[in-house]
Amino acid sequence: MDGDIYARTLQKLKPLAKEGEATYQAEFDRLLAIVKRILEGTPEHSSVQAYMWYAEKLWSLTQRFSGPALQKEADALYLWHLARGRDDVALRAIARALGVEISPLEDIIDTVLAPRLMKIIAQGTVTADGSEQVLVEYSGLATVSGYVDLSSMDEGDGVVIRVYTKIRPDGEWKLYDEGRFYGKQAYPALHILPRVTGYAYKVTLQQTSGTYKSFDYLFVKGA
Repeated sequence: MDGDIYARTLQKLKPLAKEGEATYQAEFDRLLAIVKRILEGTPEHSSVQAYMWYAEKLWSLTQRFSGPALQKEADALYLWHLARGRDDVALRAIARALGVEISPLEDIIDTVLAPRLMKIIAQGTVTADGSEQVLVEYSGLATVSGYVDLSSMDEGDGVVIRVYTKIRPDGEWKLYDEGRFYGKQAYPALHILPRVTGYAYKVTLQQTSGTYKSFDYLFVKGA
């Protein structure tokens, strides 16, 4: 861009920049007053700057989001600052002063943390009947792994373990892997390796020969 044109453009934009700066300065002063008032007389009064970072970020969220989206973002921000040692009461009071009611901690853990933590999604015992029987079926994006106990198998027994996935929300089950096991197992704790589920995930067991046996299983998911 030509230097003269660039200079003239900056001159035209300068009043707008000053107006924006003045607006932000007013909000900054308001946030600072809120934080100082809430922390006054508490052990946190010497950490004004740390709480200002929280207040400024929260204020920014209120300008960008509303409704459930704002609630989710505000709860996540609160949890991050709580984990860094900030005071629960002070964080909630600052949010309330900005018109945001932080959710109960138990609810935040369920909605923000729980989906990212390891969790048992299927556990039990299945008695074979010759059909293809479902051990676990999970919908949603996660990494799933598990174990199937084949220690009940004897000579003459045959078992097929199949793993399926869906790669479209409304799609059909697609066979991902299949393992066939016969007779007494030297290593009976069969590990179903971690796999990304896609849209859905399913593991089945089918005993194809021998006297029908019972099989224990356990499956867990992570983020």
